[in-house]
Amino acid sequence: MTLEPARSTTPLRGSAVSRTLSATAIAAAVTMAVPLTACAQSMLPGGGPITGSNTDSLGSLAPETPLAPGPEVSVDVLADGLTIPWDVVRDPSGVVVTGERGSGTLHAIHPDESRTTIDADLGEVFAEAESGLMGLALAHDFETSREVYTCHSSADHSDNRITAWTAADDWSALTDPQVLVSDIPLSEGGLHSGCRILAHSDGTLYIGTGDAFTGPAPQDPNSLSGKILHIKRDGTTAVKNPIAGAPSNSPVLTFGHRNVQGLAAQPGTNRIYSAEHGPSVDDEVNLVTAGGNYGWNPNRGGQYNQDVPMTDARAFPDAVPAVWSSGAPTLAPGGMAFLDGEAWGEWNGAIAVAMLKTKQIVLLKLSPDGNSVTEMATLLRDEHGRMRSITSEPDGSLLVTTSDGSGQDEVLRVSPGAE
Repeated sequence: MTLEPARSTTPLRGSAVSRTLSATAIAAAVTMAVPLTACAQSMLPGGGPITGSNTDSLGSLAPETPLAPGPEVSVDVLADGLTIPWDVVRDPSGVVVTGERGSGTLHAIHPDESRTTIDADLGEVFAEAESGLMGLALAHDFETSREVYTCHSSADHSDNRITAWTAADDWSALTDPQVLVSDIPLSEGGLHSGCRILAHSDGTLYIGTGDAFTGPAPQDPNSLSGKILHIKRDGTTAVKNPIAGAPSNSPVLTFGHRNVQGLAAQPGTNRIYSAEHGPSVDDEVNLVTAGGNYGWNPNRGGQYNQDVPMTDARAFPDAVPAVWSSGAPTLAPGGMAFLDGEAWGEWNGAIAVAMLKTKQIVLLKLSPDGNSVTEMATLLRDEHGRMRSITSEPDGSLLVTTSDGSGQDEVLRVSPGAE
């Protein structure tokens, strides 16, 4: 398969409008009937009206009242003809690597614009609904170790699993697979599988999982569903203080999550942030706090019922409040990354979150303490379809994948400023 030459879109331009966000949650009752599809990840049926928390919004993200445009950017299309490339990375030599969720196929996009397939024995990939080949990350010392991490849904083992591999020098293959985490629950229909991997500069891995559409899982300390896990590169736990009720070797760092799709480390700090899907209200961006309960509990007599708040502060008074909540409508966040570099101007240091439903990247400027959002803006709204994943590049640009399916998807390079 060959790569079409990279092409640039017309630079997008705009200035963000400053608004303020209240950290106070207010109750909101919303009724929404929607079909179950693999494309509407934050709009899954759960019964009747959904009562959740909302925030004093910085501006609606509904089509009729869009956010103000953010900084000027230019876009290069690095590859197209893909089907749901769920994650994307670039190695130090400039090779861009991505994998298609449904087929489990991994691609290497080389600096000379050629594209090759990477041989990796994943076994039979379970590719129903939101499951399949998902998270992809390179070890912090990849240049010397050649270590690669994947998360995929295994039909052979009926689970989601994290695997470490060694990449060939020419990216022809991934070899020497070592399963680091297995038995991350996989729902029968493939719903709510997560599964984002953050390879931290300290050598550890953070892993976001979904609740597997299972009622008790998010609040169950013995389940790996609806959690953020923290492990060392050999698969052993990096958690210093296990949550109550969990075994001493548990990798569970936080619990009470619905479907964690984004993880990012804030440059210059020790802060980790996550993004996750709400039901039909209240997608969230959260500051990851070791041992924290994030308040999602769809368990009603052992059954899954989404008629509950995304962060249920009544049931869990100590629940960690969201840094940002979408309110209604939901946006279906995918990957997230921090803008890093002076070329981003006033938006340097903001979080960039890929949004599926509203087909855009949303920028969130954080308060100095990192606990709230002070300003928002949008990039690429309705320019390239549904946005799935974002990865920061060393030069400050972003690698972005789209998620429209049926061979329509692209890998983009989004750079600050006009060419």
